[in-house]
Amino acid sequence: MAKVEELIPQQVSQIDLKPRGRVQLSPVSWRDQFLYYLLPDRFSDDRENERELFDRTNPLRYKVKDKATWMAAGRKSAGGTLRGIRSKLDYLQRLGVTALWIGPVYDYSSQNLLDIDPRFGNRRDLRDLIDAAHDRNIYVILDVIYNHHIYAIADLIKVYQYWIALCDCDGFRVDVDKHISLQDSHIFSTAIHEYAQSIGKDNFLIIGDITCGGIADAYVDIFGRNLNAVVDNANIPQQLTAVVKGLVNPKEFFGEYDENHFAGQYRQLGQYHVSVLDNYDISSHNWKQRFAAYSNVPHLYEQVAHVVGVQITTPGIPCIYYGTEQAFDGNEGEHDYSIENGRVAEDRYIKETMFGSDFGAFQTAGCHFFDIDHPTYLRIAAIARIRNGRDKIGKALRRGHHYLRKTSFCNYPFSIPPQGELVAWSQVLFNTEVLMALNTHALEQRGAEVTVDAHLHPTNSTMTFLYKSNWKDTDLRHPPRDQTVTVQHHEDGRASVRLDLPPSGMAILA
Repeated sequence: MAKVEELIPQQVSQIDLKPRGRVQLSPVSWRDQFLYYLLPDRFSDDRENERELFDRTNPLRYKVKDKATWMAAGRKSAGGTLRGIRSKLDYLQRLGVTALWIGPVYDYSSQNLLDIDPRFGNRRDLRDLIDAAHDRNIYVILDVIYNHHIYAIADLIKVYQYWIALCDCDGFRVDVDKHISLQDSHIFSTAIHEYAQSIGKDNFLIIGDITCGGIADAYVDIFGRNLNAVVDNANIPQQLTAVVKGLVNPKEFFGEYDENHFAGQYRQLGQYHVSVLDNYDISSHNWKQRFAAYSNVPHLYEQVAHVVGVQITTPGIPCIYYGTEQAFDGNEGEHDYSIENGRVAEDRYIKETMFGSDFGAFQTAGCHFFDIDHPTYLRIAAIARIRNGRDKIGKALRRGHHYLRKTSFCNYPFSIPPQGELVAWSQVLFNTEVLMALNTHALEQRGAEVTVDAHLHPTNSTMTFLYKSNWKDTDLRHPPRDQTVTVQHHEDGRASVRLDLPPSGMAILA
């Protein structure tokens, strides 16, 4: 067990940078990871066994009777802890998560960056959590903020080198904004990378936020600030949402990988951007809501799973926000102005608790949401299992080249489909093609002939279904390997497969 001293350094000069125990080596590439972002106060208090699981077939059972109390609870500390996070590592591993991104745990309120916020536990709890995660081959990234505090940059640097030594974390998400000069950011990141490399963490991850309107400028930021990646949250989450819901042409999202422009080349590389949907940064949007908010489509659980499915089958480092796998639908529209006059603390509605506090998701209290049989959870886990595979299929999903595929439906010529139709894309790595198809219509079945690589698929060869969203739960957990479709070759040299999908349905083939 790592030795975590009880006495906290009282000043930076007392900091000891010797690692406290074993040192987890960095992954070869962060493109191989599937991140899960959580807020320690809202995730788990390790007491879920004292509460019942939310009953999604009877959502009114735990509905709060006094909405004022529920709203007020959302503005207070909810009671989640580091030990709570540790207790849910099995839940996260089953989902397919390979890296945790944990919201701020330091005692920022007292300006003491050398200690843990006592509401979450202590430094021993943090080290135990990270060690337990490493035992499961799960990496841990911590949120750090260094532009709002009293330390000089040289002391900002030593403080966070100390946390690497103390808790063995694998990366930082830094709050990079316009108030941090390019020079200070570069100095900080370089010093952190150098220390991490000196103890064996050769690929310590430092993620920044996009502070500009587009990814191209952020690309410059990466190298100027010596970051590894940035959170791709400028426009992509809105475009992804609209495409999956069938509201816009697929080019609105998939066109962002077009290599005819600089940003597309950048995204195709996959290692410099973190793909997000529902996440902490939707708090910066004018209206706060999760993907599932305001939705009454009949196959909502599948639709939520498949917007994540797009994230984890396109280039980038995918990141899911806690609760998305349980189809949380928090949104600012839950605010009652007759109870609280004025638009205040609206962020709370996208920070519901998972564990059964007085501010539970879906306006509940006293029940938890760690449901490993939830339809959304099951489908995300099934898709992540394919992506995480150590075989050539998994590697093609993580490292392959992205192609948006032309389709033909109702005997129309092959073209990029319009909104509301079946859309398809491939990840190709050398001689392996993995094909994804998604029905973006939420109410009706859609089918089409879908283009595949003619050189990789001879006439009358077959492609095997690795995932079908309408499989039974047992098949989602243990996919059958005997469901195939024949590749057809056309006179113009094109090859295609015929696919038919239910509303909001998705399929993966190879």
